[in-house]
Amino acid sequence: MTSLITKKVSSTVPAGGMMMYEVSTRPWMYNLSITYNTPINTLLDIPFEEFENIKSMGFDMIWMMGVWELGEYGLNYDQTNGPLLQHYAQVLPGYTQADIIGSPYAVTNYSVNPQVGLEQDLVELRKKLNAIGLLLMLDFVPNHTAVDAEWTTTEMDYYIRAPQGTPTPYDNNTYLPNGIAYGSAGWGGSWFDTAQLNYWNPNCIKARIQQLLTVASFADAIRCDMAYLLLNSLFGSNWATQLQSWGYEQPAQEFWSVAIEIVKQEYPNIIFLAEVYHPYEENLQQVGFDYTYDKMLHDILNGGDLNAVRAWISGHSKQFTTHSAHFISNHDEPRGANFFGSWWRSDAAALITYTLPGLRFFWWGDFQGYSNQLDIHLRREQSEPAIADAMSFYQTLTSIVSDPVFKNGEFTYLNCTNDQESWNLIAYKWTYQNERRLCVLNFSDQQGTGNIILDDAEPINGNDTIPVTDLLSDTTYYRSSEQIRTTGLYVIINSWYGQIFKY
Repeated sequence: MTSLITKKVSSTVPAGGMMMYEVSTRPWMYNLSITYNTPINTLLDIPFEEFENIKSMGFDMIWMMGVWELGEYGLNYDQTNGPLLQHYAQVLPGYTQADIIGSPYAVTNYSVNPQVGLEQDLVELRKKLNAIGLLLMLDFVPNHTAVDAEWTTTEMDYYIRAPQGTPTPYDNNTYLPNGIAYGSAGWGGSWFDTAQLNYWNPNCIKARIQQLLTVASFADAIRCDMAYLLLNSLFGSNWATQLQSWGYEQPAQEFWSVAIEIVKQEYPNIIFLAEVYHPYEENLQQVGFDYTYDKMLHDILNGGDLNAVRAWISGHSKQFTTHSAHFISNHDEPRGANFFGSWWRSDAAALITYTLPGLRFFWWGDFQGYSNQLDIHLRREQSEPAIADAMSFYQTLTSIVSDPVFKNGEFTYLNCTNDQESWNLIAYKWTYQNERRLCVLNFSDQQGTGNIILDDAEPINGNDTIPVTDLLSDTTYYRSSEQIRTTGLYVIINSWYGQIFKY
């Protein structure tokens, strides 16, 4: 195989982190139509106060997932496939045909879905968002197109096809009747509403870069679905038989190295986020992604092994963590309250997840403490009451982590010592200009105590006693700065909670 050549493109993201809020656009518009008791038929019909509220919580960016054009094939599949219909009945008892709106990841073309408006609506919305300091993230689905995308009839060689000489009819678990492969990750079966693109075909690569430039023309940031599947080594492994049969050879460069460089030449400040799963995160950072999913932290937290959590955080470089996207949930994952077992355990995980460097990635419904998942094919989820304590928690947390110290500051991992009850505490600090924050977090079912030495605790106006304020509870303590520098700040942290100190 040809040796791997990569070229790292410079990143313009903040040193500490950013805050991003994801909505599923069509379900959000449907939900807002009910909330406001008025039809929300286009992006510009969305009451702008909704975006202003998101901005007021400190967010830098909104990901409006699912704005691109879809086809009839995918919608028909989603409305008739037996296992999917059984799943809908489980997650949304009493669903109707109208509730099935089709997967936003079976894209026919990168033009605006008429269900959310016109191209000009998207252009105008972005201008309005930028004017209040919000960036707009949109999707790019690199691995596949919809089955009824135009290319499946006009450019068949853009796709993976059954090996030459394969007798017909083709295996319908892998191929369309015309021999084009269904989209696949190489595991878990085919995605039967999609067609698998061939990233070893130079003509396909050129055409896809043009589509990526189209997305970039509408967006400030691009989230790339299942981005790791395009890595040459993985792509070659997944499709070796088909590629060899048609005489394709591995490209000299990674697709993403080439594509991101071309896009950033035209749009230097655009941000790239990769959906990626272990162990390919660092590979995608190396080929130019500004942020990569950190699902490992999410899963390790759920496992409850604090040594594993500490090892994951402290065992990676600051560079890796700063370019990682940390989440409690998203449109692909169970709700946090469901995944972590309760809304309060989910909130405890959020204290760690959202105080680390990187992209702080929030999902519509997180703040309400919801348990019921919004299925990707549906316009609504099973309704449930919002939990007031969860909403209050997130109101406080977002106000804390939106401070410049968490966006532009320096992150330092700290040790927590003293007694046998410090094993369940995780500690680190943030510093920026004259601002300092200490995060001490307890992700366990037992109280934790310990000392944290802070070598930058200084007297104020010659007074050794300084205020130390826990921002979560808005409680101020007075402690000796000398003692904090030498023996440490002594803390008592209740189970499934934490303290974030300003000192």
